[in-house]
Amino acid sequence: MTSTMTPPMASFGLKRSPSEDSLDEAYFLKTYVPLSNLPTPPLSCFSDSSSEKRHSLPEVLHASAEHLDPDLLGPSIHITNLIPTSTSLSTPSMLLVHAILTRANLPLETLALAACILDSLNSKFARSWRMSCPLETPPTSPIRTNFPDEEVPAHIDTIRPELIAVCGLILATKFVHDVQQDTRHYVEDWDLALWSCDQINFTQRCIMENLGYRLLPLWQEDIIIGALEDMERAAIHSDVWDDIPSPIRSSFIFDDRTTVQGPGDLVTPAETPIDENCRGTRDITNETRNAFSMMDIGDSRMIALVMPDNKEKSEPFPLYVDPMEAEWKSEADYPALWDEP
Repeated sequence: MTSTMTPPMASFGLKRSPSEDSLDEAYFLKTYVPLSNLPTPPLSCFSDSSSEKRHSLPEVLHASAEHLDPDLLGPSIHITNLIPTSTSLSTPSMLLVHAILTRANLPLETLALAACILDSLNSKFARSWRMSCPLETPPTSPIRTNFPDEEVPAHIDTIRPELIAVCGLILATKFVHDVQQDTRHYVEDWDLALWSCDQINFTQRCIMENLGYRLLPLWQEDIIIGALEDMERAAIHSDVWDDIPSPIRSSFIFDDRTTVQGPGDLVTPAETPIDENCRGTRDITNETRNAFSMMDIGDSRMIALVMPDNKEKSEPFPLYVDPMEAEWKSEADYPALWDEP
C-alpha cells in the first residue's frame, strides 16, 4: 500500500481541535486586562517640571485677575535671579515673584534694597535654611494633594524658593518704612498662601543671621542706584518673553513708546592699508600674478605655481607706515632701513 504524504502548504488548511481553541481563550481571558482598569500612579511628593507648571503662577494670576505690569518686569526678573539656586531643586518662577510685587505695591527703592539683601547672602545660607526650615504645609496652600487620606512626606524641596524673595521684601519694608506688622498681615495682604507664618518667620531670621543683623550698610545711595540700574538692564536684556504664555503676554500694555532719532553710535573700522600706503607692494603684486600663470603641458592646459627665484636680488619685505602721517619720507632719508644686512 502506497502511503501518501501531505503537501507542506496543505498543513495550513488543517483545522484546530476544539480543545486548543478553548485553551487559548481561557489563557486570554485570564491574562487580559482592559486599559480602563490600569491603576493610576500616585502623585509624586517632589516637584518636577510638570508639577511646577501645574502649581505655578498662570492659574494663580487668572484666579486673582491680575495683569502683568511692565514697570515691574525688571524688578521681578532681577529679584528672581538673585534667589540662591542651591536652596531648592525647584526653579523660581518670575511670574510668581511678579504677582507678589504687584500685590505688595512697594516703591522701587524698597525693591532695590530687597535685591541688595538677596545679593548679600553667602553660601552658608542655603545649608542653614534647608536644614532647619519648617516643613509644614499651610492649610490654604493650592499645592496640597487631591487625596486627603494619603499623607505625603514633607520635604524641603516642596517649599517654593520664592519664599526667600518674599522675606527679603518684608525685611526691606520693615527697614525703610519702620513698620512692625504681624506676619499674618503680610500673609493676608500679599496673599502668601503658599507658605506658613512659621516658614516666613524662620526665613527672615535666617537671612538676618547670615547678614549679621546689619541692613544699614546696604542702604547707601550708590548701592541702591546700582541695584535700580541692574533692574532696568534686566528688563532690557531679558528673554523671559519666550517663557511667558501668550494669554499672559498679551496683558502687557506698553503705552509710553518713544522713538529716539539721531545718528547711531557706529564704530568705523580702521583704514585698510593699500598700495599707496606700503612701499614695495607693487613688486609683490606682480610676483603673485606671475606665480599663478597658465602653462602648456602637451595637449592639456593646467595651472602651475611658479615660485619666484630666490637668487634674484629683490626688495626686502615692506615696512608698514601709518597712513595718517602727512608725508612719506623718501628712501634716501632712511638708508639704514632699506639696506640689506
